[in-house]
Amino acid sequence: MKKLIVLGVMLLIGLCASGLAYAVSVNDTVGVLLTVGEKFTFAIGESVVDMGTVMEGSAGSGSVTMYAGTNRNLPWTIKVKSSTIASGANLIPLSNFKFYTFAAGEQAGTGTCIATATALTALDQLAYTASLVEKIDTDVRVTMGFVLDVPYSQPSGTYAATVTATMTE
Repeated sequence: MKKLIVLGVMLLIGLCASGLAYAVSVNDTVGVLLTVGEKFTFAIGESVVDMGTVMEGSAGSGSVTMYAGTNRNLPWTIKVKSSTIASGANLIPLSNFKFYTFAAGEQAGTGTCIATATALTALDQLAYTASLVEKIDTDVRVTMGFVLDVPYSQPSGTYAATVTATMTE
């Protein structure tokens, strides 16, 4: 019996060495696809800036928070413009209506702000330029402040204007 076991083991070793007995394997592949959706969002957090009651010869002020987000890996900016400031037929010159931008707090932007109060116009003006890191999957908060100088001898009334901010890539 021992001779038979030894003979069987030797036969098995011989078969393996000759290549007649070997392991078999087969493989295949599968591709995996995933589409990441584009994000391009912009909103102003407040719908109205109420500067309160201001006397002629003084100034009113207020601010809004702008929220911008994109993952499109492109440079982007925010520009602003204003309509006429009017109460009926009475106007306050746009040159008296100034804006500035700054970034502070949670999700503060790291781009370029307009730190000096700049007169609004009816044409788009640069308010914020995104930094290089803000091109890629970012959500940014930028504050835009307003100052409105009321001229002496300005007639009383409730004055209103519409400021439009636009995010563009």
